[in-house]
Amino acid sequence: MTRHEPPLPALLDRFAAARGVPADQDWAAAAAGRFLPDDVREEIVLRELTEALAAVEESGQGPEELFGPAADWARERAAEASAAGESVLDTDPSLTWRAAPCNALIIAALFSVPFAVVFAFRDGLTVDYSWGHVLFSLVLAVVMTVVITLWSQTILRRSFSATVGTVAAGAVPLVVGAGFLLPWLSEQPLFTGSVGWHAAIVAGYLGLGALGFWLLPRDDVPDATPAQTPDDDAWALVLGGVLRSKLAYSDARVREVVDEARAHAAASGRPMAEEFGNPQDYAARFRPDRGRRLRWEAILLTAVAVYWVGKLWAQLADRAAPLDWWTVAGAVLMPLIAWRMWRMHRRAVSPHPG
Repeated sequence: MTRHEPPLPALLDRFAAARGVPADQDWAAAAAGRFLPDDVREEIVLRELTEALAAVEESGQGPEELFGPAADWARERAAEASAAGESVLDTDPSLTWRAAPCNALIIAALFSVPFAVVFAFRDGLTVDYSWGHVLFSLVLAVVMTVVITLWSQTILRRSFSATVGTVAAGAVPLVVGAGFLLPWLSEQPLFTGSVGWHAAIVAGYLGLGALGFWLLPRDDVPDATPAQTPDDDAWALVLGGVLRSKLAYSDARVREVVDEARAHAAASGRPMAEEFGNPQDYAARFRPDRGRRLRWEAILLTAVAVYWVGKLWAQLADRAAPLDWWTVAGAVLMPLIAWRMWRMHRRAVSPHPG
């Protein structure tokens, strides 16, 4: 980049101030939200938004008038940058086990907000707190963090089908264990106090997670040992991992890309590392398979929706058991979320997205 772009929050504020129209900031936020799911490098996101802001400030017209819908503009800009030979893909390392505790605490803080609202409506201004109130969100966050991190680490080294099997084998005992643990925690009394203690629970998780990230050693500490050029097998292994994890490529597509790289390097008589450089940068030349990624996310959310609907059906069938409105909420919200994900998938694979 030829100049230093401001951080994203400041850039969004400048969109709002450019013409004094809040909708301009909403457009910029929507554009940034379209870049991020495709793992576009942050510097490219900032550069494209900075150039769009300059056009708005110079012309006095809104970004919607100048560039059209934010999502379409962001998708076109990323495609043009990739076609120009830029490394568009953000190939930073996936989630690590070292950061998993901090990630779980941050996710627990996010989960605690809706839980606090639900418990407040259910219990009133004075709450008989149990360990369930305090640890419910943390247990769910730990399960979610372990599953996501296990996926992120396994897909780097194993095929897609092997990763699915590994994650399923690890997730089932976690989910079953949480299913037994959460009801038991809700029966363990803690204290009686104001509903405001929910805010302290949220703040506690958020503070612990932020403190953990602040204390976490940085990954960019210089390595004193000299770098070694990887052999072709090691280089191909890294390339395949990035293609599966960052671009959501199928095993067949990964083999095709790796075989083409091997054949090209063999024809040149040079190792793959010398011919193509860093495997992460080589992978960044390719475009993500967004349709395939959304399809698998939609399948996962559909499975979760089926679970909640089935749970509600079982409660309705057992007339003696009281209806749990958490189950009602899940049975209503999760199918809607899954439906929206399927709509996003259809738009991604459509030749003419609407």
